[in-house]
Amino acid sequence: MDDLPLPALARVEAALAVKPLPHPLRLGASLIERREYAAVRVVDADGVIGKAYCLTRDAPVVEIVERMLVPSLQRIDGGTIAELSDALLRATALVGRVGLVRRALGLLEIALWDLAAQRAGRPVWEVLGAGDAPRETILVACYPASDRGVDEIAAEVLSAASEGWPLVKISRSPDPVLMRELLAILGRELPSSTGLIVDVGFGWRTSEEALRELEAWDPPALAWLEDPFLPEDVDACVRLRGAAGQRIGVGDEVTDPRLLARLADQGAVDVVRTDVVALGGIGPAVAAAESARAAGLEVSAHVYPEVSLHLGVVVETFARSGPGAGRYDPAPSLIREGPLFVRGHAIPPTAPGLGFELDEEAFGLV
Repeated sequence: MDDLPLPALARVEAALAVKPLPHPLRLGASLIERREYAAVRVVDADGVIGKAYCLTRDAPVVEIVERMLVPSLQRIDGGTIAELSDALLRATALVGRVGLVRRALGLLEIALWDLAAQRAGRPVWEVLGAGDAPRETILVACYPASDRGVDEIAAEVLSAASEGWPLVKISRSPDPVLMRELLAILGRELPSSTGLIVDVGFGWRTSEEALRELEAWDPPALAWLEDPFLPEDVDACVRLRGAAGQRIGVGDEVTDPRLLARLADQGAVDVVRTDVVALGGIGPAVAAAESARAAGLEVSAHVYPEVSLHLGVVVETFARSGPGAGRYDPAPSLIREGPLFVRGHAIPPTAPGLGFELDEEAFGLV
């Protein structure tokens, strides 16, 4: 992995875009009725533009970029992207280090990588040494809801699987009867080449509660069970992994790389989920993935396929075309170009940088 020099910046811009969802989504204790995205553009003295976007989760990401990161950035002279990130992490250490400030830092760091790689005339994956092989991709296929019949929900998932995605993901419904019926259908009818992931969305409080619900589900063997508890509850993950007979994946929204290391070291996970924005950007996400692989664990990314495919890990996306596009995550409507998905695999772009453009009008950046 090459560490690129930081170019001189003329300006940094941050903005929001909000997209309502056609139907509210339930994930764990969260009710999601809209998706709010933050974008950052960094522009150098030659007019080259680097960009990044992220889900805000309705938190003040843009305000943190503008009030905390940009003033600190203006006081830093030169260096590499890694050196800049470390300087910004320390400049915001009184309230940062992990959490929302680190997420905002990740957004800025990704935009800087895009800019620097464009100036170098190389795709980011090439700079990282990740190779150009197609990336296996997870399709987030369905959020089950009580106002939809089990057959309708199953048909949506099976339709996605028929398109060749090697992994499909559904979220947990709090209705164990619905889950039992749905998983029975999917266990029978999903092709053996398609792995099924169930995202619990931090929905269980104890391993005992989790095991009772899993017994009620009577699930088939899953590719993995995702985020069963708050990720800091490493002990509960260890107990569940030992007792449930299912593989465990954890890492969505985690902002502290040391927590991912604890999960790995204590035998709590089979799959480390890396969130490139939440972890602080491309550099920290690459380091987390390398550490997980060294521990013999699999690595998959949490959303942001335009960025995560450059890391050489399993990518995750929502439907980008067809009747399901925008139903669960309208991020693709804010992006031009970006990854090409072929039979469930993301193809790394050949263009310099990250290889996508933002819809600047949607973010009010025109």
